[in-house]
Amino acid sequence: MNMIRLIAWREYMENVRTKGFWVTILIIPLIFIGMYFLQSALSNATPSRYFILIDQSGQYENAVAVAIEREHQRRILQEFVNYLMENRKETDLEQTAANASNAADQLVDDVDADEVAALDQWLENGGLDYAVAMASPYLRDDIEPFEQPGPQFIAADLPADIDAKATPEEIVTALRPYLTGEQEISLGSESGSLFALILIPENIDGDIARPGAMPAAPGTNRGVQYWARNLTDSRLPDAIIRSINAEIRESEYANLGVNTELVRNVQRTRMPISQLDPSAAAGEEMVSVADTFRQFAPIGFVYLMFISLMQNVQYLLSNTIEEKSNRIIEVLLASVTADELMMGKLVGIGMAGLTTIGTWLLSFFVFISLYSTAQTELITQVLEVILGSDLIPWFVFYYFAGYALYSGVFLAIGSLCNTLKEAQALMTPMIVIQIIPIAMMAFVVMDPNNTIVRTMSWFPLFTPYLMMNRAAADPPLFDVVGTTILLVASILLVLWLSGKVFKQGVLRTGQPPRIVELWKLLSAKA
Repeated sequence: MNMIRLIAWREYMENVRTKGFWVTILIIPLIFIGMYFLQSALSNATPSRYFILIDQSGQYENAVAVAIEREHQRRILQEFVNYLMENRKETDLEQTAANASNAADQLVDDVDADEVAALDQWLENGGLDYAVAMASPYLRDDIEPFEQPGPQFIAADLPADIDAKATPEEIVTALRPYLTGEQEISLGSESGSLFALILIPENIDGDIARPGAMPAAPGTNRGVQYWARNLTDSRLPDAIIRSINAEIRESEYANLGVNTELVRNVQRTRMPISQLDPSAAAGEEMVSVADTFRQFAPIGFVYLMFISLMQNVQYLLSNTIEEKSNRIIEVLLASVTADELMMGKLVGIGMAGLTTIGTWLLSFFVFISLYSTAQTELITQVLEVILGSDLIPWFVFYYFAGYALYSGVFLAIGSLCNTLKEAQALMTPMIVIQIIPIAMMAFVVMDPNNTIVRTMSWFPLFTPYLMMNRAAADPPLFDVVGTTILLVASILLVLWLSGKVFKQGVLRTGQPPRIVELWKLLSAKA
């Protein structure tokens, strides 16, 4: 046992003393932190986008203006909620968050329900000024005043040489150089690229789809024509079509003699739904946002397990091959047995893996502690729920079980090969096997007790990943106990077989053995 401890410490120190080890460890949290700041910067750095509206029907120009103003007000409200969360008094955190969230959810629900009145109500209540006044008691005294974001979509005038009464085809042909970026649109003293063209033909009412009518054949020029190169940002076309559809319905109500105010009130009538957890303690059944995240937390644990395990077994593989090719392993075997050397390597590299995970978690904790925002506040609350749950013991067990299972296989591969190039062919099947449960993660979380998932959980090489993925759903006790017994038995078998291969193969030279030779190694007496 003392020799195993010495070898494990040697393996551990040989890894953690290298610069490459720490560069590899720290680069992952640095990437995640960089991605966080980059996404924040990109969301705040989106420039104002110019669009041209040509309404040849003369009916929907106001609806488009309402849509754009509504989108602007939505953005103001979202920014104000973030401002409120970042600058609230600590004592009022829970109530402030609840009030802000309820206000945001109410407006978003109204807008998504094609409510033209949603914007009017927000403005009638005083809009941003009213929200600032209501939030003042919850805010600290030493803060900067809220600066509302500028408009994202700005209407530009049609170039003077283009006739708004021309046919849609002629208008599009004339504006195509502006839409493709070959020419810039002018707006007073400024100029910029034309982001989109919104073209409403004169006979657009003929394209309105009504219940009971045969759907018209699809065409590129039916309905509102939205011309833009950016196909990923759908905020503008979605907002426009919602507002125009609301305008059409208003007109239909008026033609039918229906009181539109009553219709709007009916549309805004809603029934809340309370999500309750039957497994929770009495009085704590209400499902919170953090509880919802807890259901998806196993995905993060599985990713962490996969990345860490792959890193550790790669260290194990490369160290073994390097020592074998440099004949260092022959010197070591002159002092210790092959079993002691193998177990020492497994323990030492395992300790390096724990150092990796500990460094990642510490970096993450330091980041959310030093950089406090509304987003990191939510992350902190989610972490508190996860750390207080039973997911941590699950992760600890399946991490060590997965490491013991896969490290034995990779150590045996390393003992049979003289170079990393030779090991790649033997490594590929094991890597593919691990990718299968990783690719299933989203489906497993949505239906963790599916028959296929339950069946695959009994395959030992999948068990650590799939059972960890199912942990938040309280899998049947039969699955937990049965797969655990099978997994432990598989680990013992793999380590025993790997030990036999390691003893026979670590001093072997030449090409890696074929299947027949490998079978002879496994069946050979110790």
